[in-house]
Formats: sequence, structure tokens, C-alpha cells
Amino acid sequence: MLLQLSIANLALIDRITLDFAPGMNVLTGETGAGKSIVVDAVNLVLGERADRDMIASGQSKARVEAVFDISENEAVRALLEELSLPQGDDTLGISREMTGAGKNICRVGGVVVPLQTLRQVSAQLLDIHGQHEHQLLLNRANHLGYLDAYAADEVQGPLSEVAARYGEWRESAQRLSRLRRSVSEREQRIDMLRFQLDELRSARLSEGEEEELERRKVFYRNAEKIISAFDEACEQLTGGAQGAGAAELLRRGVSALSPISALGERYEAVYARLESLHYELDDAAAELTALREEMDYDERDAERVESRLDLLRRLMRKYGPTTGDMLRYQQKIEAELSELEDSDGAMEKLEREYRRQTKALEAASEQLTQARRAAARRFEESVVAQLRELGMPHARLSVDFAPPQPGEKLVERFTAQGVDRVELLFCANLGQPMRPLAKVASGGELSRIMLALKHLSAQKPGIPRSMVFDEIDTGISGRMAQVVAEKMSQIGDHHQVICVTHLPQIAAMADEQFLVSKREIDGATQTEVTRLDRAGRAAELARMIGGAGSASESSARHAEAMLDEADRRKRELRGEG
Repeated sequence: MLLQLSIANLALIDRITLDFAPGMNVLTGETGAGKSIVVDAVNLVLGERADRDMIASGQSKARVEAVFDISENEAVRALLEELSLPQGDDTLGISREMTGAGKNICRVGGVVVPLQTLRQVSAQLLDIHGQHEHQLLLNRANHLGYLDAYAADEVQGPLSEVAARYGEWRESAQRLSRLRRSVSEREQRIDMLRFQLDELRSARLSEGEEEELERRKVFYRNAEKIISAFDEACEQLTGGAQGAGAAELLRRGVSALSPISALGERYEAVYARLESLHYELDDAAAELTALREEMDYDERDAERVESRLDLLRRLMRKYGPTTGDMLRYQQKIEAELSELEDSDGAMEKLEREYRRQTKALEAASEQLTQARRAAARRFEESVVAQLRELGMPHARLSVDFAPPQPGEKLVERFTAQGVDRVELLFCANLGQPMRPLAKVASGGELSRIMLALKHLSAQKPGIPRSMVFDEIDTGISGRMAQVVAEKMSQIGDHHQVICVTHLPQIAAMADEQFLVSKREIDGATQTEVTRLDRAGRAAELARMIGGAGSASESSARHAEAMLDEADRRKRELRGEG
């Protein structure tokens, strides 16, 4: 549930915070007051396209933050865990900031995330219906999705099976396609792979060898300096032509202190320290001498190291940034070359596998089709029942499953969603034939059909807890407006509803009402949103009934009566008597 929406520097809004309630929330106000800005803010939280022109004039950035109650939303909790995002307590904050430079900063639970992640999470929290969704309803490519959403319990299993079988079948089809290349193309590929494989094999690569070669290269390129330093250090420590070394001198110093070490605690302490240093210096000198004896500048080995590194660099430019990558590429082309060289046997094996997978996909697709056809009848009945409640007593709707085209093979219809192509057919009046929805439904009818679909989806588990309706009242009025209002109130009993409306009938049925208005502050126009009490609601309803600037005494009485009737009707719909 959306608890709070904060908007800053967006279009005409300077800074507002809206606290939404459970049930049905409505936003009303005169045309142009800025109701669409609130909807735009919700769309930003959903990850819709951000236009920097939306930033308020004179400001460098705009920000929207939404706080949700996720205490009962197991789907979003599971997603947050999968994405390793913090869940905190029972609330979750989602914010989006856009700058005049075109940058977007998205946060979920205070953590900066990519826009796609914000979309994933918010999709589990909000479902928005705007006038643009009518266009989705008019596109028959979306009709199958409405059926599958309604019948999720029945079709989800078969749909997952089809998706899995389709992935396997498509991979086999692609492998067969590669094998069925023309002979000349296959031979060219074989020649190229053989050349690459010979080049890699002859290099006798060893994973990680470039690191050891680089270490040896550093030594050889600095050998004179390294050997000279070791010689000088050995001479200074162990002695030589210059006389006794540091180790011998330290030994003599320790020997000189030995006779007096027992004469006092401080003498004994300094003697012990020097004796310890003597032993450590002896060990270090011995290790230094051993390292020097191991050093030997081999000019031929130095040349081999440089030559080997040159070879590796040349191969890396062609086959991968490391020897490990090149070895993996070698394994890959070995497998492909083996497949191409044994193309006849591989072809026969793959064709058998392809036929097996085709049959498996056909069977899974048929099961999915059967599940959909069985659900389609219930879907039709449920939608028609909703439309009757919405004042369309003669409405009919059916799901038309398109048969294959002449000469079309089933394999040509394979997709991860099955082989079904469906279209919603509709008729609003008696005596008229069923025709494609896009060709016969008016704007008002589309609004009611979409509301019917939303009402059905609200009864399904897994649907986001908050549903936003942007002017779903398009094309309706009078008695029909009351029917739609009651339907939305019923949805509000199961899910939080946030609705933008121009109709007083819908506003009256709200549990909470917000007034969106404009006023001039310091010579600039700003949009404000006010939560209305009972008196404020009556005044706003009177304005909506009588028209802007013409709220009369009769419209005020009518508004009070509408609120009383709405309260009574809500109790009646909820079975409260």
C-alpha cells in the first residue's frame, strides 16, 4: 500500500507530501490544476520515461519519493531478497531524482539502483491504469495477456512448461541451422577453425603463465642493477676486500659486552638485544648470499622470455585478454570443429533430437491451449457479468482463438508463450454480430471493459496492493458514473485505490479526497494538494456539480445528500447494514 508520496520541484509543484489511506482515495480539481502532475510523479516511481522539461522552472533537479507498506507483500519481499536489497521494517522507500543534465538517480530502500531494478520492484507495488491503456486494449497482441492474467492458476504451470520446452527446441533449431550451412561455407569455417586451433595448440598455453613471464622480464631488464645491489649488500654484511662486514662487527660488539652483561639489568638487556640482532643479521646475510648465488643472467633465457611474451600478446589480441580466456576459446572451437567435421553424424543425431523436442513442444503447447480454452469460457462469463453491473445489460464478449492460416505449419507458430493467437470479440447491443473489440467499442465502453478487467485482477493473488486510475471516467456520466464509482469502491475493499476524476459521483464514494488547486505565490503559479475534511468535500462536490465558480445553495445541498447516500451505499456494499 502507498503510504506517502513526496514531490519536489516537479512542473508546477514546489514541494508537497501526500499521505494516502487504505481504501479509495480520489484527487479532484479544476482542469489544469495539476492533477496530471501527481500521476506523472507516480509514473516516475514506476520507472517511466523521465523528461527533464518536467523539472520546475529555475530548478536544477526534481525528486519524487514514495513510501510503501510492504508488511503483507510477500512478492516484493522475495524480490528484495533476490536483489540483495534491504527490507528494513514494514515500510520501503523508493525515490527517483532527475537533473537538468539528464541524469537519473534511483534508490530502493536508500540504495542506489539501476532504473531497471526500480521498475522491477515498483511493479510489485503499484498498478496504474491511464487513458493510454485503452490503446493496449485495442491491440489484439495484448489480449492473450488478459486471459492469462485471469487464469493464472490454471495456465501458469503449462505456460512454464512451454517456455522451458521452447528454449530447448529453439537451441536445437539454431544448431541444426548452423550444420545445414552450404558445403563451401562449412568448409571455410572448418579451415578457419583449424588454423586458429593449430595456432593455439602450437603455443602450448598454460593458464596464468603470463604473470611468471612478466616477473622474469622485470628481472632480466633490471638484472645488472639487481645483481650489483645484492653484491654490495653481501659485501657490507659479510665482509670482503674492505675488511670485516656488519655481521662480523656486530659479533665483536656482542663479544665485548659479554663479560659485563651479568653486572646489571640494563647491561643484560642491551646485551640481549644486540645478541638477538646478531642472530637475525646472520640469518638475513645467509639468505641474501643464497639468493645472490641463485641469480644468473642468461641472455638466451631473457630473449626467450621476451619472445614468449610477444607471442602471448599477439594471441591475446585475437583470442582473449588472458591465457585462461584463450584456453577456454580453444576448448570452444575444438568442440565446434569436432561437430563440423562429423557433420553427417551430428546432423542425424541433432535431427532426431530436434524431432523429439518438436513433439514435446507440440504436446506442451496443446496442453496450454486446452487450459486456455477451458479458462476462456469462465473469463467471458466473468467479464460479461462485470459489464452488466457496469450498466451494459446486453454486452457480449468472447475470446476468439485464431486457426492456423492455409498452409501454415504448427512449428511456424511456436513461441515461448505457446501457439495461441487470440482476439477479444465484442458486442454491446442486441441483434448485432460479434466483431473485433478495436472496431466496435467506444471510449466509454473501453473504460468499462478495462474497469471490469481491473476488478477481476484485483481478486487475484499477487496483484500489486495499490491500483492507480487516471481519469477512468472518460466517456461516462449520469447513472453509469454511479455504477463505476461503486465498482471502484468495491475494488478499494481489497486493494488501495488512487483515482483522478472529474465526476462527483466517483468523488463522493471515496474514503479520502484530495483537492488539487493552483495559486499564485510571489508572482509564480504553484500547484497545491489539500486533504479535505467533510465540509471541504461537500464544497468541492458542490463545485463539481455546479461547475467552476457556480456552486449554488442547491448544489451544496445536493453535495451533502450525495455524501450521505455514498456513506449508506458503501455500508450496504460491505454488508454492514
